[in-house]
Amino acid sequence: MAIELWADHLKALELFLTISTQWRVVGGFGGVATIGLDYSAAEAGLRLEDKIPAPSVWSDIRMIERGALEVLNEDKA
Repeated sequence: MAIELWADHLKALELFLTISTQWRVVGGFGGVATIGLDYSAAEAGLRLEDKIPAPSVWSDIRMIERGALEVLNEDKA
């Protein structure tokens, strides 16, 4: 599958992929649902990589997060 990515969004995607294992999940009788990135863990991961995003890039990362949440939880709706 090919995707197109605007150059302006490349930095946000790279940083999102750096922290893409830092999800918060909750479990219950209905299964497991992803509720979002653990921002404390994400910040620590970015600091360890010496990759602190500008506020505008962090905003883009959060937009990617929202899109990912839709996909991760699509079978729970």
